[in-house]
Amino acid sequence: MKELKERYLYILAAAVLYIAALVIPNSKIGLGVSLVLAVLAFIKPKDGLLSLLIYFPMRSFLTEINPGLKLAGDIIIIAVFLRVLWNHKKNIKSLFHFTHFEWGFFAFMLIGTVAAFLTGVQVAAIVFQIRAFFITYLVYYSVKRLGITKEDVARFLWVTFTVAMILTVQGLVEKLSIRSMFMPETWVNRQLSPNNATRIYGLINNPNVLAVYLSIALMTSLYLYQNVSKRGTKIFLMISMVLMTGVWTLTYSRGTWIGFAIGLVIYILLTRNWKSMSRIALILIASVILINIPVAKASNWIKNTDFGQIERNGPPEEDPNSGGGSTEGKRLKDTFEKSTLELSKQTGRLFIVFKGFEIFKDHPVIGTGFATYGDSATKSYSSPIYSDYGIDYDIYSDNQYIQVIVQTGALGVIAFAVFLLGMLFTLWKMRKSSLFAIPLIGLLIGIYWCGFIYNIWEDKTFTLYFFMMLGFILNEKEYKERNRNESITSH
Repeated sequence: MKELKERYLYILAAAVLYIAALVIPNSKIGLGVSLVLAVLAFIKPKDGLLSLLIYFPMRSFLTEINPGLKLAGDIIIIAVFLRVLWNHKKNIKSLFHFTHFEWGFFAFMLIGTVAAFLTGVQVAAIVFQIRAFFITYLVYYSVKRLGITKEDVARFLWVTFTVAMILTVQGLVEKLSIRSMFMPETWVNRQLSPNNATRIYGLINNPNVLAVYLSIALMTSLYLYQNVSKRGTKIFLMISMVLMTGVWTLTYSRGTWIGFAIGLVIYILLTRNWKSMSRIALILIASVILINIPVAKASNWIKNTDFGQIERNGPPEEDPNSGGGSTEGKRLKDTFEKSTLELSKQTGRLFIVFKGFEIFKDHPVIGTGFATYGDSATKSYSSPIYSDYGIDYDIYSDNQYIQVIVQTGALGVIAFAVFLLGMLFTLWKMRKSSLFAIPLIGLLIGIYWCGFIYNIWEDKTFTLYFFMMLGFILNEKEYKERNRNESITSH
């Protein structure tokens, strides 16, 4: 027990500090907590990285309660990065060893930045967007240069599982309380469309991002399940994964479901691991029968009771006699409705794609630059080109590829392709030497699809996990030496 406490002492300390910032929601306290965590991260960089597994999945919730925590993730990552530089001060050359996909990423960043200056984007907006892409790359850079051990992997898995279960429980409460409990007041009072009101947003505050996160958490939990020995722990993990998957289905994130299916198919084809396939299928079926259907029906019933009418904003979204679940079903059906496609062409995803190609025709070489079309920065700073193209509101592209096409032109598309495909090529070469390469190949290909419907490479939760895992696989220490015939032991 003493050894267990020592292994997780920093994580427990980080959790206590986050809670303190929530209990005393003062911005100065939040900033102070951030600085303390950054100092601790510099002292113990691997523990600092693990603390990010708590922060980013809950960042929206934490910063809603205490805005002083907004910079916590950034300064922790920078502190870890500075510690890596310090550790390699006697071997400077090792700090400049980059793969081909990293050079593609750097080229993409340079093109987007230069184009933005030429378009006349304000400096603050450019820096904002550079940070959106670059900050979690520093996680990859740092993890690749840290000595990751079997114990570090175990802690990574258990922290991920614990945080995922916190989000799972909160998600179920959110659904059953009709978005009225365990949430900030501003979230409770938010007006959502009938389709979105049925979805679980979670502490991550976005059903699509929550679905992506739970997809990763489910895969890491499965690995944990396969490598623990105690029967009781296995049963606990299996029950937890059913709950987790139940919430995953209640996000109704159609794009993530497809991406998950693609990644899973790739993994099975490459490994022929039919046992894992059957286990995932069993978990999914159990989650639908035991969690999704009962929770959806219970939520629908509660929504039409006196409690539900008091807690909800506005009139019921569906007829009380509809039998429940009709709004959820309508969301899935509407995906292929002609009226939905027409609306999308006018104001939705298709409008953004068509308008994007219109802009690309005028700026085909290096595009219009970062912070000009549907990225994170335009939501805060707007865009200098919107008025020229009749865009009268701050759009979010929800499509990483059209954003790259518009903002960086043909050269940027090539650089971004080198980045994306270069990672796939690198992982493919390591598929026989690294146990984790094939799962990451499946994840990456699934994310390629998600890029059509989300700005996925700007999402800190996903990129934190992906770059952390990629950095581990490409760590300077030889993988086989770290993990030869070893497995994660139960706690």
